[in-house]
Amino acid sequence: MLGARHELAEDSSPEANMKKAIDLWAAMPAVVAYDQRRRRGQEPVEAREDLDYSANFLWMTFGEEQVPEVVEAFNVSMILYAEHSFNASTFTARVVTSTLSDLHSAVTAAIGALKGPLHGGANEAVMHTFDEIGIRSEESLEEAATRAKAWMEEALAQKKKVMGFGHRVYKHGDSRVPTMKAALDKMIAHYGRPELLGLYNGLEQAMDEAKAIKPNLDYPAGPTYHLMGFDTQTFTPLFVASRITGWTAHVMEQVASNSLIRPLSEYNGPEERHVP
Repeated sequence: MLGARHELAEDSSPEANMKKAIDLWAAMPAVVAYDQRRRRGQEPVEAREDLDYSANFLWMTFGEEQVPEVVEAFNVSMILYAEHSFNASTFTARVVTSTLSDLHSAVTAAIGALKGPLHGGANEAVMHTFDEIGIRSEESLEEAATRAKAWMEEALAQKKKVMGFGHRVYKHGDSRVPTMKAALDKMIAHYGRPELLGLYNGLEQAMDEAKAIKPNLDYPAGPTYHLMGFDTQTFTPLFVASRITGWTAHVMEQVASNSLIRPLSEYNGPEERHVP
């Protein structure tokens, strides 16, 4: 809808694409915030001119001004999710752009790719894991870690796929995790929720001992968003709001030196087929 209503919808010049990218990036906090408030039966909250991007995002979502520690942690997550090379959704956006389609169509296609649980739903899956284990606010860090470790050992014994671990690019640990984990630690201290750190540590330790597989960015991001008050259903839209910057940058780069992306496929089947 944003693309159809934009005054430069049919213009793919560098200037028009930059304008559309900025407008889309600016609109996403209101869209995502309203979506969560709508599910809760709440009215939308108007943006404020005195708040920056992340502070405004949180204001429009919760209707309350957040303390600097929360705003900073949220801003860290937005930066870390903003761009990550040729992942599935970014590649999708570039393929669509290579056909000379418009920026909004490319972003729409990218969102479709991100919707897949193997790409964009991992931070939601992390919280589903925490919920399945059971979040007990009265529990100590050590008690929570023990239960989480036992859960992971059982899950691995049953060959379950546990999201939030491993990465196609980072074989020895996701370089974004330490920064996001530091933000999570601050949120755990701010909200006084050591049991979440226990669950986090227990799962991480069990996976490392059994498979030597390290966490990816989604693993600390999930509980961070949970502590801030976001619904689990909002986690992937948050990813979209951040990744808009990376997608649109790739779209503009593709337009600047475009060539139709047309991968070749290799036929694997009978050498000869009879045509009657």
